Amino acid sequence: MLTLSRLFLAILALNLVDGATFAQDDDKKPTPATTTPTNQPRDPLLLPQHDQARNDAEQAYHRSDHKKVIELMSGVLAQNPKDHVALYLRGSSRIDLGAATGEPAMVRAGITDARESITIKQKDNFNYYLPYLKGMTNLSMLENKRAHAEVAITFATQLLSQQTLKGEERSNTLYQRASAYNAIQDNAKAIGDYQEAIRITPNHLGARVDLGGALAAAGQNAAAMNAYNDAVKTFPSLPLVYNNRGFFQQSIGKADEAILDFTKALELDPNFLEAIANRGFVQMNKGDYEAAENDFTQSLTINAAQPSVLGLRAGSKLLRGEVQGAIADYNEVLKWDSKNSFGHAELGFALFFDGKTQAALNEFDKAAELDPKLRFLLPWRYLAMLALNQKSQADAKFASDLAIPKEKREWPDQLLVYLGDKQSEPDLRKSINKDPKVADAQTCEAEFFIGQRKFVAGQKDTAKVHFAAALKSKSTQLSAYRGAKLAVK
Repeated sequence: MLTLSRLFLAILALNLVDGATFAQDDDKKPTPATTTPTNQPRDPLLLPQHDQARNDAEQAYHRSDHKKVIELMSGVLAQNPKDHVALYLRGSSRIDLGAATGEPAMVRAGITDARESITIKQKDNFNYYLPYLKGMTNLSMLENKRAHAEVAITFATQLLSQQTLKGEERSNTLYQRASAYNAIQDNAKAIGDYQEAIRITPNHLGARVDLGGALAAAGQNAAAMNAYNDAVKTFPSLPLVYNNRGFFQQSIGKADEAILDFTKALELDPNFLEAIANRGFVQMNKGDYEAAENDFTQSLTINAAQPSVLGLRAGSKLLRGEVQGAIADYNEVLKWDSKNSFGHAELGFALFFDGKTQAALNEFDKAAELDPKLRFLLPWRYLAMLALNQKSQADAKFASDLAIPKEKREWPDQLLVYLGDKQSEPDLRKSINKDPKVADAQTCEAEFFIGQRKFVAGQKDTAKVHFAAALKSKSTQLSAYRGAKLAVK
């Protein structure tokens, strides 16, 4: 069980909003074009008294102040529901904000705005389709519904069939279709669209940045590295490209190179929060906990509203044995989101390692109540009850799980059945996955739980042997690894 899985997003690679083209020395975020050129007649649907509000909203969008955009454009639309620019800006910000906060309802509201803007002004407004495409793709990911992304693909394909769609408009549409292909994990088609967008518009930032990710997802690491290098060459003053290359470097085990990239990104923008957290994560994995925690603290100083970074700092503290500090950070995480199942699980691990077994069990049970799919907690919950001398109660509580047939057991079930004396130690070892990547983590957990079973039985010296064996693992972010490290100390 990876302790940072899903709750604490360890490395943050960034994507562009609607697909963008940048000059080589430009490091600004793209903004929608909303003003009417002076050599063209004024759009009668856009009332002149709202020009300032639209301009202010455009600047707010530029700063990613999506709440301000929504506020300003809602005011305009209350007076003029046919202001298609206001709908476009509000829709774009609703989609971006909803995607960032994980709110499908917000994304849906943005999609509605985007549709309305398209309906009002159907001609010569290909850019108006981009928020709609992005909204459907993000909705697909938020709701885990493939059909939404497929709608985006179909719609983008219809747009691309039009001969009048040329230049940047065409590359932007290709970029959005590629993003939709990414959402349904069709890497080959995503790669093709990113490459075509770059062929049409060589300085297309979105395609340059995301091509590397698509190639990496397809297992083409050498090509991915080339793509990230090309992005850096094209945009040498843009922090984003160094951050994303660092993300990739870390993922292929090049920690030192990743740190250099994150550091370069921070030289260009000292307040680039993602790069600060990313560098801290890599340093934590290298065992440089002090440097890692300094980065996490720096990031939190700039913006305290980052529960994921608080969780990372807690994990670093736990790894170096500062359990009380970790517990304090995990409690802070839950203040931001009391219904975060993974937050309760992480706090449970820290409490368990601190010897507060009943409190740990309460957190494990709360996490399982919030999300019954967290089966990795089964052996931990049983172990806590075992340590509390509640074996008979645990056997009753987990009777159905203990009775799962051998051929249907997943890894957490194997650990649970072992703890419940329904499987021998040799049989547990035989159930470890043969895939080396999976085997390392499962071996670590097997040694930890065997050690815990011995410890509960009073065989403390034998238990330490198994804890030491768990520490031979490379899966340093496992709760089992952290627990073994603390147990050996």
